[in-house]
Amino acid sequence: MLLRYSLAALTGLFFFACANIVSPEGGPRDETPPRVIRSTPENFSPNYDGGEIRIYFDEFVQLKDIQQQLLVSPPLENQPEVKIKGRSVILELKDTLRPNTTYNFFFGDAISDITESNPIPNFQFVVSTGPFVDSLSLRGQVTDAFTLEPASGIYVMMYNNLSDSVPYLERPVYLSKTNKEGLFEITNLREGQYKLFALDDLNANFLFDLPNERIAFLDSLVTPLYVEPPAEPDTTGVDGDPSLPVNGLGGDTPPAGRQPEVLITPGMETAPGDSLAEMETVAGYRLRMFREADTLQRVVSSAVPRNGLVNLVFRVPFKEITFRDLSNSLPQPWHIPELSSKRDTLSLWMLPPTPDSLWIEVADGGVVTDTLKISAKPREQRGRGAVAETSPTLSMKLNAARTAPLPFFKKLSFTASAPLEEFKPEHMTLMTADSLLVDFSMDFTDDVRRKISLSDTLGQGAGFLLEILPGAFTDIYGVTNDTIKAAFSTSKPEDYGMVILNLEIGEGNGPFILQLIDKDSKTLEETIIEGSGVYVFRNLLPANYGFRIIHDLNQNGYWDTGNYLQKIQPEPVYLYRGMLQTRQNWESEVNWNVNL
Repeated sequence: MLLRYSLAALTGLFFFACANIVSPEGGPRDETPPRVIRSTPENFSPNYDGGEIRIYFDEFVQLKDIQQQLLVSPPLENQPEVKIKGRSVILELKDTLRPNTTYNFFFGDAISDITESNPIPNFQFVVSTGPFVDSLSLRGQVTDAFTLEPASGIYVMMYNNLSDSVPYLERPVYLSKTNKEGLFEITNLREGQYKLFALDDLNANFLFDLPNERIAFLDSLVTPLYVEPPAEPDTTGVDGDPSLPVNGLGGDTPPAGRQPEVLITPGMETAPGDSLAEMETVAGYRLRMFREADTLQRVVSSAVPRNGLVNLVFRVPFKEITFRDLSNSLPQPWHIPELSSKRDTLSLWMLPPTPDSLWIEVADGGVVTDTLKISAKPREQRGRGAVAETSPTLSMKLNAARTAPLPFFKKLSFTASAPLEEFKPEHMTLMTADSLLVDFSMDFTDDVRRKISLSDTLGQGAGFLLEILPGAFTDIYGVTNDTIKAAFSTSKPEDYGMVILNLEIGEGNGPFILQLIDKDSKTLEETIIEGSGVYVFRNLLPANYGFRIIHDLNQNGYWDTGNYLQKIQPEPVYLYRGMLQTRQNWESEVNWNVNL
């Protein structure tokens, strides 16, 4: 009996071990995406009457970010419900479809297998409610109008209603979305002329209805084209099985127009430096994306950082700010205005005696924007964090220091913490490192009287000692400086490099704004030019530099954005492709041919 139970136990252990299958180690990773084996209806089917669409795959699949990736063209009022059942994906449409219309359901990379998450790239399903599937197509690229960088995730829309107001009022009849290179393709289009529009749709309603949404448009209508289909695909199927199609689209060969070749069409522009190889990846139309200038002016915030100073921040750069005293109690004049470089912040330095509050009417360019009633004194600090009041002092910031040599071509300058009433050069001593006195004169360099500099430069490669006695500078509030001592040196010409730009600009009327930029596209220098020529940039620190040209069409000295209703495109921008490296005591020369 004991032997019988022992044999039974051993037999059970044997079968249990056989039932636990261990995955084999090693071997190649599965990188094959799921394949469509059939669908109901078939892909590219005509006479579709709506209802459920079911697509069957050769393995179990999953959906990732389907709500973000699924794009239906023409767009539907209600997004289809998408779900998984077994090895199939089911779309349940909630809308009544338009008659005689081709619908394209673009899944992006949302469908993948469940084992290795291999997605089906750019998967799409097409049906038509009419007797045939439309087969025309259109493609292109969307770039930022100023930086020329690709604009990704942007909706590109087509309208058969050609009125100017259509992007504000109607959803498009066709749409696509740009990829990370800014490229787009709209397929299965009907013959005709269309308005082409691009939108950074912040509220996802396919309407241009927010002032901060970026847009792009063409000046002319577009016409989709028929392109010969590519060579016939291999019909032997997967592993010789003709029941498994190789195109991954449900067994049907896509109709003509699915993969159009390079199209050089009206409205296409080439960015400067674009090579032929680059342009071959960009077919059709290039759209330049911009944000329209905001013209609704108002004061968005105010602050009192110190006694006698009020900062006003404006919604958009201002033209000409004026004030009207509504209290009729302010002396005249009552303030010194200081504008920020971007003309969106205004500092009001109030002349003594400073008032406790301001009640003023603000106008920009003669148009009243705000009525402000604000405190003119900083808020008192209380509690543990409060700082005991001390006698105020006037601070002076120098443009040179022991660790930051003064460029030999710049003048020694000072910036005061408040507008100055007077300065006394006799309270200042400037000596060379050899203790030789340096004669100098000084003057203000701005209208606010906060900036003051020596009248001449100090020479090359020399050391200096500066001493400023108390009372050398006095601000408009009667506050003076403490003792200031500084040691600094000036640089030498051999510390810098030089760039010579041989510029050739194609036919086109100036002026142009030529800018020297750094690796982050920040403007370092700029000059107004009329056209081709040799332009020299001197005294450049060792670094990488580039160039940017703005075609200043309205001759106002800066880049202007576009306006859709006024049919104004943003001013053209051209970038030198690549960066130019400079070294100390080195001269670099570069040629740039700009084709307008």
